[in-house]
Amino acid sequence: MEKKAVALGCRMDSERAMRLTKRIFEFLVKKGEVIFLETRIAPKIFPHSGKDLNQMTSDNVKFLVSVGGDGTLLRIAHGLPQNNPPPIFGVNIGSLGFLDESNERRVFRDLNRVINGNYVLERCSKITPYLVKNREEIKLYNALNEILIVSSKSSKVLQISVRINGIFLNRSYLDGIIIATSTGSTAYNLSAGGAIVSPNLEIMHLTPLNSFARSGLRPIVLPIDSEIEIKLLRPRLNARIVIDGQQTVKKVQPNSIIRIRKSNSHTEFIRLSENVHENFFKRLRKKIIGTLRVPLDDSPEE
Repeated sequence: MEKKAVALGCRMDSERAMRLTKRIFEFLVKKGEVIFLETRIAPKIFPHSGKDLNQMTSDNVKFLVSVGGDGTLLRIAHGLPQNNPPPIFGVNIGSLGFLDESNERRVFRDLNRVINGNYVLERCSKITPYLVKNREEIKLYNALNEILIVSSKSSKVLQISVRINGIFLNRSYLDGIIIATSTGSTAYNLSAGGAIVSPNLEIMHLTPLNSFARSGLRPIVLPIDSEIEIKLLRPRLNARIVIDGQQTVKKVQPNSIIRIRKSNSHTEFIRLSENVHENFFKRLRKKIIGTLRVPLDDSPEE
């Protein structure tokens, strides 16, 4: 049986990311690993080992190392096959990198653990938007983090109606609406006032952006097997659909219907903790929430 490769992808516009990727490449060569380099970076490291992301599956790749931040990781997840993708090991060289598992300081120690199989997999569900035209659904791109629907004109607000599993929920004026996964709950959703959701909960999180006060639409958490239907109601005002900040569908016309359901595909991340749940809360405390140092003798004034 042909030996599976370790794949490498990185942030192209960062010299720091490129330097670290070269060092990882050299480290893996010394370990005797077969290596696939993402086509766009291969010319700068080892030209004859380039391979397109869409050719990398779990049949020919053990795991893929993503060097960059969350944006790099999302780009790579979108480029991999939607069926049977290899797991991703994120190495952060950015400012946050919440989805990443390692960093520049620990990467070689951590890679030794991964090569030796000392890790667990976090399986993340995706959601898919469908644009309804002439009663036919047009499937768009799968989303790992979130689907964002906003006005095509930044100075104009949308008017939408929302149905959940065919049941009318609300009609609202708002700047936009986010439909996030549990993975995406710590991204744009959190900045917009949505809740942080544990990764072992399969949900869709509906979060309005600046909804008009009287319209009453508030963040809602739904089971992932729900169907969300959003209709654009405002005449002469198009909308845009942005998926994970990677793909944009422009000029979605008034009266269009967008349906959102659970995708058939998923993404897997390599985690070095024995427990995915524990890993999530450690990353949450370290990278997002922080820890307040409270003195042990901090008693209230009498």
